Amino acid sequence: MRSRENVAAARQSMAASRRSLVLGVFFVGSLAIASVQASAASLGANVQGLLAAAHRLSPKLRAAALKTAAASAKAAGADALDDPNITDSYQYYKDPGVYSAHTVMVTQMVPLWGKLALRREAAFADVDAARGRERAARDALDEQIKVAYAQYYVTNREIAVNNEVAALARQMGAAATARYGQGGGDQAGAIQAHGEETSAKLEAIGLEGALRADRDMLNTLVARRADAPLAAPRLLPRMPRTLPRLNALLARARAANPTLSAGVSAIDAARTRKTLADKAWLPDLTLGAGPIIQTNNQPVGFAATVGLNIPLPWGREASAQHEAEAKLAAMRQQYDGDVFDIEGALGKALATLRAARQEERVLRGQTLPQSHAAFQSVLATYSQGKSELTAPIAAERQIRAVEVTLLKTQLKEQVEMAALERLIGGEL
Repeated sequence: MRSRENVAAARQSMAASRRSLVLGVFFVGSLAIASVQASAASLGANVQGLLAAAHRLSPKLRAAALKTAAASAKAAGADALDDPNITDSYQYYKDPGVYSAHTVMVTQMVPLWGKLALRREAAFADVDAARGRERAARDALDEQIKVAYAQYYVTNREIAVNNEVAALARQMGAAATARYGQGGGDQAGAIQAHGEETSAKLEAIGLEGALRADRDMLNTLVARRADAPLAAPRLLPRMPRTLPRLNALLARARAANPTLSAGVSAIDAARTRKTLADKAWLPDLTLGAGPIIQTNNQPVGFAATVGLNIPLPWGREASAQHEAEAKLAAMRQQYDGDVFDIEGALGKALATLRAARQEERVLRGQTLPQSHAAFQSVLATYSQGKSELTAPIAAERQIRAVEVTLLKTQLKEQVEMAALERLIGGEL
Protein backbone atom coordinates (compact mmCIF):
# COMPACT_ATOMS: atom_id res chain seq x y z
CA MET A 1 0.00 0.00 0.00
CA ARG A 2 2.79 2.33 0.93
CA SER A 3 4.64 1.56 -2.27
CA ARG A 4 1.57 2.50 -4.33
CA GLU A 5 1.41 5.82 -2.44
CA ASN A 6 5.07 6.41 -3.17
CA VAL A 7 4.58 5.68 -6.88
CA ALA A 8 1.58 8.02 -7.02
CA ALA A 9 3.53 10.74 -5.25
CA ALA A 10 6.43 10.28 -7.63
CA ARG A 11 4.11 10.53 -10.63
CA GLN A 12 2.57 13.72 -9.23
CA SER A 13 6.03 15.16 -8.67
CA MET A 14 7.08 14.30 -12.26
CA ALA A 15 3.89 15.84 -13.63
CA ALA A 16 4.50 18.99 -11.61
CA SER A 17 8.08 19.12 -12.88
CA ARG A 18 6.89 18.73 -16.47
CA ARG A 19 4.36 21.54 -15.99
CA SER A 20 7.07 23.75 -14.51
CA LEU A 21 9.38 22.94 -17.43
CA VAL A 22 6.68 23.67 -20.00
CA LEU A 23 5.82 26.94 -18.26
CA GLY A 24 9.48 27.87 -18.10
CA VAL A 25 10.03 27.13 -21.78
CA PHE A 26 6.88 29.06 -22.65
CA PHE A 27 8.04 32.01 -20.54
CA VAL A 28 11.52 32.04 -22.08
CA GLY A 29 10.04 31.67 -25.55
CA SER A 30 7.63 34.51 -24.91
CA LEU A 31 10.49 36.73 -23.78
CA ALA A 32 12.50 35.81 -26.90
CA ILE A 33 9.55 36.49 -29.20
CA ALA A 34 8.87 39.79 -27.46
CA SER A 35 12.53 40.74 -27.80
CA VAL A 36 12.55 39.90 -31.51
CA GLN A 37 9.32 41.77 -32.07
CA ALA A 38 10.63 44.80 -30.17
CA SER A 39 13.86 44.83 -32.18
CA ALA A 40 11.91 44.39 -35.42
CA ALA A 41 9.56 47.21 -34.45
CA SER A 42 12.49 49.60 -33.94
CA LEU A 43 14.40 48.47 -37.03
CA GLY A 44 14.91 51.43 -39.31
CA ALA A 45 15.03 54.07 -36.58
CA ASN A 46 18.82 54.26 -36.88
CA VAL A 47 21.49 52.95 -39.18
CA GLN A 48 23.25 50.88 -36.49
CA GLY A 49 20.30 48.52 -36.14
CA LEU A 50 20.10 48.07 -39.90
CA LEU A 51 23.81 47.27 -40.12
CA ALA A 52 23.56 44.73 -37.31
CA ALA A 53 20.56 43.07 -38.95
CA ALA A 54 22.35 42.89 -42.31
CA HIS A 55 25.40 41.30 -40.71
CA ARG A 56 23.13 38.56 -39.33
CA LEU A 57 20.85 38.03 -42.31
CA SER A 58 22.68 38.90 -45.53
CA PRO A 59 23.18 35.84 -47.76
CA LYS A 60 26.04 37.64 -49.52
CA LEU A 61 27.95 37.97 -46.25
CA ARG A 62 27.21 34.35 -45.36
CA ALA A 63 28.52 33.30 -48.77
CA ALA A 64 31.71 35.30 -48.22
CA ALA A 65 32.14 33.73 -44.78
CA LEU A 66 31.66 30.25 -46.23
CA LYS A 67 34.32 30.95 -48.86
CA THR A 68 36.71 31.89 -46.05
CA ALA A 69 35.78 28.69 -44.22
CA ALA A 70 36.42 26.69 -47.39
CA ALA A 71 39.87 28.27 -47.79
CA SER A 72 40.63 27.55 -44.14
CA ALA A 73 39.55 23.92 -44.49
CA LYS A 74 41.76 23.56 -47.56
CA ALA A 75 44.72 25.08 -45.75
CA ALA A 76 44.37 22.60 -42.88
CA GLY A 77 45.52 19.79 -45.17
CA ALA A 78 47.83 21.73 -47.45
CA ASP A 79 51.01 20.23 -45.97
CA ALA A 80 49.72 16.65 -45.84
CA LEU A 81 51.52 13.95 -47.77
CA ASP A 82 49.96 12.51 -50.90
CA ASP A 83 48.20 9.17 -50.57
CA PRO A 84 50.56 6.18 -50.50
CA ASN A 85 50.53 3.56 -53.25
CA ILE A 86 50.33 -0.20 -52.80
CA THR A 87 51.51 -2.59 -55.50
CA ASP A 88 51.68 -6.34 -55.84
CA SER A 89 54.28 -7.67 -58.25
CA TYR A 90 54.40 -11.36 -59.05
CA GLN A 91 57.58 -13.06 -60.23
CA TYR A 92 57.21 -16.44 -61.91
CA TYR A 93 60.10 -18.80 -62.74
CA LYS A 94 59.86 -21.99 -64.82
CA ASP A 95 62.94 -23.37 -63.14
CA PRO A 96 61.65 -25.65 -60.37
CA GLY A 97 64.64 -24.77 -58.26
CA VAL A 98 63.67 -21.10 -58.14
CA TYR A 99 60.46 -20.35 -56.37
CA SER A 100 58.03 -17.72 -57.61
CA ALA A 101 56.92 -14.99 -55.22
CA HIS A 102 54.58 -12.04 -54.61
CA THR A 103 56.21 -8.77 -53.60
CA VAL A 104 53.71 -6.44 -51.93
CA MET A 105 55.09 -2.92 -51.76
CA VAL A 106 53.73 0.21 -50.07
CA THR A 107 55.39 3.37 -51.41
CA GLN A 108 55.15 6.95 -50.21
CA MET A 109 56.38 10.01 -52.04
CA VAL A 110 57.99 12.55 -49.67
CA PRO A 111 58.53 16.09 -51.02
CA LEU A 112 61.90 17.57 -50.12
CA TRP A 113 63.45 21.04 -50.03
CA GLY A 114 60.69 22.54 -47.86
CA LYS A 115 57.95 22.03 -50.44
CA LEU A 116 55.34 21.00 -47.86
CA ALA A 117 56.02 24.10 -45.78
CA LEU A 118 55.66 26.26 -48.91
CA ARG A 119 52.31 24.64 -49.72
CA ARG A 120 51.10 25.38 -46.20
CA GLU A 121 52.35 28.97 -46.37
CA ALA A 122 50.61 29.61 -49.69
CA ALA A 123 47.36 28.06 -48.45
CA PHE A 124 47.26 30.20 -45.32
CA ALA A 125 47.99 33.28 -47.41
CA ASP A 126 44.89 32.32 -49.42
CA VAL A 127 42.93 32.21 -46.16
CA ASP A 128 44.08 35.73 -45.31
CA ALA A 129 43.07 36.91 -48.78
CA ALA A 130 39.63 35.32 -48.34
CA ARG A 131 39.23 37.08 -45.00
CA GLY A 132 40.08 40.37 -46.68
CA ARG A 133 37.49 39.76 -49.39
CA GLU A 134 34.94 38.85 -46.73
CA ARG A 135 35.55 42.14 -44.91
CA ALA A 136 35.44 44.02 -48.21
CA ALA A 137 32.02 42.50 -48.95
CA ARG A 138 30.79 43.55 -45.51
CA ASP A 139 32.14 47.09 -45.89
CA ALA A 140 30.59 47.43 -49.34
CA LEU A 141 27.21 46.32 -47.97
CA ASP A 142 27.59 48.72 -45.04
CA GLU A 143 28.18 51.58 -47.46
CA GLN A 144 25.05 50.68 -49.44
CA ILE A 145 22.98 50.54 -46.26
CA LYS A 146 24.34 53.86 -44.97
CA VAL A 147 23.55 55.57 -48.27
CA ALA A 148 20.09 53.99 -48.47
CA TYR A 149 19.33 54.98 -44.87
CA ALA A 150 20.42 58.56 -45.54
CA GLN A 151 18.11 58.66 -48.57
CA TYR A 152 15.31 57.18 -46.44
CA TYR A 153 15.90 59.89 -43.82
CA VAL A 154 16.05 62.70 -46.38
CA THR A 155 12.84 61.60 -48.08
CA ASN A 156 11.12 61.38 -44.71
CA ARG A 157 12.34 64.90 -43.90
CA GLU A 158 11.23 66.15 -47.31
CA ILE A 159 7.72 65.02 -46.41
CA ALA A 160 7.96 67.03 -43.19
CA VAL A 161 9.24 70.06 -45.11
CA ASN A 162 6.41 69.68 -47.59
CA ASN A 163 3.96 69.65 -44.69
CA GLU A 164 5.51 72.88 -43.40
CA VAL A 165 5.25 74.41 -46.85
CA ALA A 166 1.62 73.33 -47.03
CA ALA A 167 1.04 75.11 -43.73
CA LEU A 168 2.63 78.26 -45.17
CA ALA A 169 0.41 77.93 -48.24
CA ARG A 170 -2.61 77.74 -45.97
CA GLN A 171 -1.45 80.94 -44.28
CA MET A 172 -1.24 82.62 -47.68
CA GLY A 173 -4.69 81.28 -48.58
CA ALA A 174 -6.16 82.60 -45.37
CA ALA A 175 -4.53 85.99 -45.91
CA ALA A 176 -5.75 86.13 -49.53
CA THR A 177 -9.29 85.16 -48.53
CA ALA A 178 -9.36 87.74 -45.73
CA ARG A 179 -8.06 90.45 -48.05
CA TYR A 180 -10.59 89.52 -50.72
CA GLY A 181 -13.37 89.61 -48.13
CA GLN A 182 -12.32 93.10 -47.13
CA GLY A 183 -12.46 94.23 -50.76
CA GLY A 184 -8.70 94.72 -50.92
CA GLY A 185 -7.91 91.90 -53.33
CA ASP A 186 -9.31 89.84 -56.14
CA GLN A 187 -10.65 86.31 -56.31
CA ALA A 188 -7.80 85.22 -58.57
CA GLY A 189 -5.31 85.87 -55.76
CA ALA A 190 -7.24 83.64 -53.37
CA ILE A 191 -7.44 80.90 -56.00
CA GLN A 192 -3.73 81.19 -56.68
CA ALA A 193 -2.95 80.87 -52.97
CA HIS A 194 -5.04 77.73 -52.66
CA GLY A 195 -3.31 76.41 -55.79
CA GLU A 196 -0.04 76.49 -53.88
CA GLU A 197 -1.58 74.27 -51.21
CA THR A 198 -2.78 71.88 -53.91
CA SER A 199 0.74 71.75 -55.35
CA ALA A 200 2.05 70.81 -51.90
CA LYS A 201 -0.48 67.97 -51.72
CA LEU A 202 0.59 66.67 -55.12
CA GLU A 203 4.22 66.87 -54.03
CA ALA A 204 3.33 64.85 -50.93
CA ILE A 205 1.94 62.04 -53.11
CA GLY A 206 5.22 61.75 -55.01
CA LEU A 207 7.25 61.87 -51.81
CA GLU A 208 5.19 59.08 -50.23
CA GLY A 209 5.96 56.92 -53.27
CA ALA A 210 9.66 57.75 -52.99
CA LEU A 211 9.57 56.88 -49.29
CA ARG A 212 8.08 53.46 -50.05
CA ALA A 213 10.82 52.88 -52.64
CA ASP A 214 13.49 53.84 -50.10
CA ARG A 215 11.93 51.49 -47.55
CA ASP A 216 11.90 48.63 -50.06
CA MET A 217 15.54 49.23 -50.91
CA LEU A 218 16.60 49.17 -47.25
CA ASN A 219 14.65 45.99 -46.59
CA THR A 220 16.25 44.15 -49.49
CA LEU A 221 19.72 45.28 -48.43
CA VAL A 222 19.03 43.86 -44.96
CA ALA A 223 17.73 40.61 -46.57
CA ARG A 224 14.11 41.17 -45.57
CA ARG A 225 10.94 41.24 -47.60
CA ALA A 226 10.69 44.45 -49.58
CA ASP A 227 7.31 45.31 -48.02
CA ALA A 228 8.39 44.53 -44.44
CA PRO A 229 7.62 47.38 -42.00
CA LEU A 230 10.37 49.81 -41.04
CA ALA A 231 10.36 52.39 -38.27
CA ALA A 232 10.64 56.05 -39.22
CA PRO A 233 14.26 57.26 -39.29
CA ARG A 234 15.19 59.40 -36.32
CA LEU A 235 18.66 60.80 -36.81
CA LEU A 236 21.44 60.76 -39.34
CA PRO A 237 24.82 59.46 -38.15
CA ARG A 238 26.89 62.22 -36.62
CA MET A 239 29.52 63.90 -38.70
CA PRO A 240 33.02 64.40 -37.25
CA ARG A 241 33.83 67.90 -36.10
CA THR A 242 37.02 68.03 -38.12
CA LEU A 243 38.07 66.10 -41.19
CA PRO A 244 41.56 64.55 -41.38
CA ARG A 245 43.97 65.32 -44.16
CA LEU A 246 44.25 63.15 -47.24
CA ASN A 247 47.67 61.75 -46.22
CA ALA A 248 46.25 60.52 -42.92
CA LEU A 249 43.34 58.85 -44.71
CA LEU A 250 45.72 57.20 -47.17
CA ALA A 251 47.78 55.82 -44.30
CA ARG A 252 44.66 54.37 -42.69
CA ALA A 253 43.56 52.88 -45.99
CA ARG A 254 46.91 51.17 -46.54
CA ALA A 255 46.71 49.69 -43.04
CA ALA A 256 43.05 48.71 -42.83
CA ASN A 257 41.39 48.69 -46.25
CA PRO A 258 40.27 45.06 -46.70
CA THR A 259 40.78 45.10 -50.45
CA LEU A 260 44.41 46.12 -49.99
CA SER A 261 44.82 43.57 -47.20
CA ALA A 262 43.48 40.87 -49.50
CA GLY A 263 45.85 42.12 -52.21
CA VAL A 264 48.88 41.84 -49.92
CA SER A 265 47.88 38.29 -48.97
CA ALA A 266 47.34 37.40 -52.63
CA ILE A 267 50.84 38.69 -53.43
CA ASP A 268 52.28 36.58 -50.59
CA ALA A 269 50.48 33.49 -51.89
CA ALA A 270 51.68 34.11 -55.46
CA ARG A 271 55.25 34.70 -54.30
CA THR A 272 55.23 31.48 -52.30
CA ARG A 273 53.84 29.52 -55.23
CA LYS A 274 56.54 30.96 -57.48
CA THR A 275 59.17 29.67 -55.04
CA LEU A 276 57.40 26.32 -55.08
CA ALA A 277 57.40 26.29 -58.89
CA ASP A 278 61.13 27.04 -58.91
CA LYS A 279 61.73 24.03 -56.67
CA ALA A 280 59.82 21.72 -59.01
CA TRP A 281 63.18 21.09 -60.72
CA LEU A 282 64.47 19.48 -57.52
CA PRO A 283 63.71 15.77 -57.13
CA ASP A 284 61.48 14.29 -54.45
CA LEU A 285 62.06 11.13 -52.46
CA THR A 286 59.97 7.97 -52.75
CA LEU A 287 60.24 5.33 -50.02
CA GLY A 288 58.76 1.84 -50.18
CA ALA A 289 58.68 -1.36 -48.17
CA GLY A 290 56.71 -4.58 -48.06
CA PRO A 291 56.78 -8.37 -47.64
CA ILE A 292 57.99 -10.99 -50.13
CA ILE A 293 55.64 -13.96 -50.09
CA GLN A 294 57.09 -17.05 -51.79
CA THR A 295 54.89 -19.68 -53.37
CA ASN A 296 56.70 -22.56 -51.66
CA ASN A 297 55.41 -21.56 -48.25
CA GLN A 298 58.86 -20.53 -47.12
CA PRO A 299 59.20 -17.79 -44.48
CA VAL A 300 58.10 -14.36 -45.61
CA GLY A 301 60.87 -12.09 -46.75
CA PHE A 302 61.17 -8.29 -46.83
CA ALA A 303 61.87 -5.75 -49.56
CA ALA A 304 62.62 -2.02 -49.41
CA THR A 305 63.08 0.60 -52.08
CA VAL A 306 64.30 4.17 -52.33
CA GLY A 307 63.65 6.29 -55.41
CA LEU A 308 63.99 9.79 -56.78
CA ASN A 309 61.91 11.32 -59.53
CA ILE A 310 63.79 12.85 -62.46
CA PRO A 311 62.52 16.34 -63.46
CA LEU A 312 63.17 16.42 -67.20
CA PRO A 313 62.96 19.61 -69.28
CA TRP A 314 59.85 18.52 -71.16
CA GLY A 315 58.05 21.79 -70.58
CA ARG A 316 55.79 21.14 -67.58
CA GLU A 317 58.04 22.66 -64.91
CA ALA A 318 59.01 25.58 -67.14
CA SER A 319 55.39 26.40 -67.96
CA ALA A 320 54.50 26.21 -64.25
CA GLN A 321 57.32 28.65 -63.52
CA HIS A 322 56.14 31.08 -66.19
CA GLU A 323 52.57 30.82 -64.88
CA ALA A 324 53.68 31.55 -61.31
CA GLU A 325 55.79 34.52 -62.45
CA ALA A 326 52.87 35.96 -64.44
CA LYS A 327 50.44 35.52 -61.53
CA LEU A 328 52.85 37.21 -59.13
CA ALA A 329 53.31 40.14 -61.50
CA ALA A 330 49.55 40.37 -62.01
CA MET A 331 48.91 40.45 -58.24
CA ARG A 332 51.45 43.24 -57.81
CA GLN A 333 49.95 45.27 -60.63
CA GLN A 334 46.46 44.69 -59.24
CA TYR A 335 47.57 45.94 -55.84
CA ASP A 336 49.18 49.07 -57.30
CA GLY A 337 46.04 49.75 -59.31
CA ASP A 338 43.87 49.35 -56.21
CA VAL A 339 46.09 51.81 -54.33
CA PHE A 340 45.70 54.41 -57.07
CA ASP A 341 41.93 53.84 -57.23
CA ILE A 342 41.58 54.23 -53.48
CA GLU A 343 43.76 57.34 -53.43
CA GLY A 344 41.66 58.95 -56.16
CA ALA A 345 38.38 57.96 -54.51
CA LEU A 346 39.57 59.25 -51.14
CA GLY A 347 40.59 62.60 -52.61
CA LYS A 348 37.28 63.02 -54.42
CA ALA A 349 35.17 61.98 -51.43
CA LEU A 350 37.10 64.19 -49.02
CA ALA A 351 36.88 67.26 -51.27
CA THR A 352 33.16 66.71 -51.90
CA LEU A 353 32.50 66.21 -48.20
CA ARG A 354 34.33 69.41 -47.24
CA ALA A 355 32.42 71.42 -49.84
CA ALA A 356 29.11 69.94 -48.70
CA ARG A 357 29.83 70.82 -45.07
CA GLN A 358 30.61 74.40 -45.96
CA GLU A 359 27.44 74.57 -48.04
CA GLU A 360 25.38 73.19 -45.15
CA ARG A 361 26.78 75.78 -42.75
CA VAL A 362 25.80 78.61 -45.09
CA LEU A 363 22.35 77.19 -45.78
CA ARG A 364 21.57 76.47 -42.15
CA GLY A 365 23.15 79.56 -40.66
CA GLN A 366 22.21 82.22 -43.22
CA THR A 367 20.06 81.26 -46.19
CA LEU A 368 17.30 79.39 -44.37
CA PRO A 369 16.71 81.97 -41.59
CA GLN A 370 16.72 84.74 -44.22
CA SER A 371 14.15 82.85 -46.33
CA HIS A 372 11.80 82.41 -43.38
CA ALA A 373 12.18 86.04 -42.37
CA ALA A 374 11.55 87.19 -45.94
CA PHE A 375 8.38 85.10 -46.16
CA GLN A 376 6.95 86.45 -42.94
CA SER A 377 7.79 90.00 -44.05
CA VAL A 378 6.18 89.80 -47.49
CA LEU A 379 3.18 87.92 -46.07
CA ALA A 380 2.61 90.69 -43.54
CA THR A 381 2.96 93.30 -46.28
CA TYR A 382 0.48 91.43 -48.46
CA SER A 383 -1.98 91.10 -45.57
CA GLN A 384 -1.87 94.87 -45.20
CA GLY A 385 -2.73 95.26 -48.89
CA LYS A 386 0.62 96.74 -49.81
CA SER A 387 1.79 94.13 -52.34
CA GLU A 388 0.66 91.46 -54.74
CA LEU A 389 0.36 87.75 -53.95
CA THR A 390 3.28 86.91 -56.20
CA ALA A 391 5.74 88.11 -53.54
CA PRO A 392 4.57 85.67 -50.78
CA ILE A 393 4.38 82.83 -53.31
CA ALA A 394 7.95 83.48 -54.44
CA ALA A 395 9.11 83.63 -50.80
CA GLU A 396 7.31 80.36 -50.01
CA ARG A 397 8.91 78.65 -52.98
CA GLN A 398 12.28 79.96 -51.88
CA ILE A 399 11.83 78.35 -48.47
CA ARG A 400 10.95 75.05 -50.12
CA ALA A 401 14.00 75.26 -52.39
CA VAL A 402 16.36 76.06 -49.52
CA GLU A 403 14.97 73.28 -47.31
CA VAL A 404 15.28 70.72 -50.09
CA THR A 405 18.79 71.91 -50.96
CA LEU A 406 19.78 71.57 -47.32
CA LEU A 407 18.48 68.01 -47.22
CA LYS A 408 20.26 67.14 -50.46
CA THR A 409 23.44 68.58 -49.00
CA GLN A 410 23.07 66.40 -45.91
CA LEU A 411 22.51 63.40 -48.16
CA LYS A 412 25.68 64.24 -50.08
CA GLU A 413 27.62 64.41 -46.81
CA GLN A 414 26.35 61.00 -45.73
CA VAL A 415 27.13 59.45 -49.10
CA GLU A 416 30.71 60.73 -49.09
CA MET A 417 31.13 59.82 -45.43
CA ALA A 418 30.06 56.24 -46.14
CA ALA A 419 32.50 56.09 -49.04
CA LEU A 420 35.36 57.37 -46.87
CA GLU A 421 34.67 54.81 -44.15
CA ARG A 422 34.60 51.98 -46.69
CA LEU A 423 37.87 53.16 -48.23
CA ILE A 424 39.75 53.47 -44.93
CA GLY A 425 38.26 50.25 -43.56
CA GLY A 426 36.71 51.72 -40.41
CA GLU A 427 34.80 54.59 -38.87
CA LEU A 428 36.12 58.08 -39.43
